[in-house]
Amino acid sequence: MNENQILEKINSCFSKVFDEEFEFSKELSRENFGNWDSMHHITLLVEIEKTFGLRFDGATASVLTSVDNILTEIQSRLN
Repeated sequence: MNENQILEKINSCFSKVFDEEFEFSKELSRENFGNWDSMHHITLLVEIEKTFGLRFDGATASVLTSVDNILTEIQSRLN
């Protein structure tokens, strides 16, 4: 799976979790997206786990606070 395919799936996860308009990009993060609170974070990570067939432990989940970090983690696990 290439980077664009992974990003499309991540974007789909975000769209399912956040029922609002937002600009999806690798720069999207908890710091610059106000509605990405702790409850949305958990829901998002569960959706990503289901989509990619992965499991995140607590330490990993705590650093997955941007699309870029999520992408990097998924790429490392799929390769």
